[in-house]
Amino acid sequence: MGSAGSKNSDSGSNSNVKVSKKDLQYFISEVHCHEKGINTMCMSSNGTVLITGGEDCNAQIYDTEQEKVVSVLAGHEFYINHVVCSDTYIFTASADKCIRKWRIDNGTCAKVMKGHTAAVNRLLIIETLLFSSSYDRTICCWDIVSGECKASYSGHKLGVYPLLYIPLPEQPFDRDYSDLENNNDILVSGSVDKTAKSWSLGSRETIITFRGHTGAVLCLAADSQAKYLYTGSQDATIRSFNLFTGEQLKVFEGHAAGVLQLQLVNRLLFSASCDHTVRCWVAEIGDCTRIYKGHTHTIGCMVIVNGVLITGSGDCTARAYDAKSGACKRIFKGHRGAVNAVVMRGTKLYTASFDGSIRIWDASKLKEGEDIVPEQPKASGSTGSNLKDVV
Repeated sequence: MGSAGSKNSDSGSNSNVKVSKKDLQYFISEVHCHEKGINTMCMSSNGTVLITGGEDCNAQIYDTEQEKVVSVLAGHEFYINHVVCSDTYIFTASADKCIRKWRIDNGTCAKVMKGHTAAVNRLLIIETLLFSSSYDRTICCWDIVSGECKASYSGHKLGVYPLLYIPLPEQPFDRDYSDLENNNDILVSGSVDKTAKSWSLGSRETIITFRGHTGAVLCLAADSQAKYLYTGSQDATIRSFNLFTGEQLKVFEGHAAGVLQLQLVNRLLFSASCDHTVRCWVAEIGDCTRIYKGHTHTIGCMVIVNGVLITGSGDCTARAYDAKSGACKRIFKGHRGAVNAVVMRGTKLYTASFDGSIRIWDASKLKEGEDIVPEQPKASGSTGSNLKDVV
């Protein structure tokens, strides 16, 4: 997962990054795959393929077993904001207003999907459906087999970015997701207009508009029981809402700058911010239990795996923290540009950077060894016992 196309002027390549031999002790290899910065990266479900998309208007397929780039996906006219994949196809979203569908086995373009009238920002695959958000203020729903647009959702007043699909409990196991008229699941979108909206897939109407933020809504999360919605914003706050009534429940305050990513792990909510930190919160009550420090620039991507928090930052590094203690266990240093995406597979960490490269790192035994940074103190009002939920 990643920042998906941040255009910050200070996110470019930095040839002045100094790297020592000690910094490279966990470095395995590097692949210079893009002529310009990488904005986004995803991995296939079986872990054999990495797909990157970048400023050079191309996407690339990297085979993790052969350890080489096997296909260059050329065709977009402007930079690529986001990539996602199914077992069969890759989808790329570009500032050229198009989505392209590619075969994952040989990299050929199977369809150019047109319908948006401005840059396509995010993509989301759910079974046989593909959802896309755009700066044109709409969301589109596509059939991933035919590549045809099935529905469009309009109502936001400014560009749409994050998308979240919330399946409702107690649905039939073998239901047809593509039957939108009988699909009662909920789609949620976040917008620069400072709101989030939930949508009826069948009627294409807004169900609820979630208000309260004073800045763009940049990220979304929901609990596994489909009761609560969490929104992160440019206004430096996170807010929780009743998903079905729209009632605002809590305001999570503590970040000093915009919140770029949210991830819910059991009862704990992790938030990555432009203030150079990640925070961990008790989702139901809004108490901050831990602050993960050390980065010196925006944290644009993160993932939590087996009790370890991995972060990627504009300071050209990735870091691994013990999610429970907050201690930094490893620093991955060597990129010459912002780390925009991180993916874990087994004992390997893959980082994609605005310097145009993928780096592969040894991420084994992350919870062992000495802490690089002393354990961070608990934030005020915290209850450390809640952190057992990430172990």
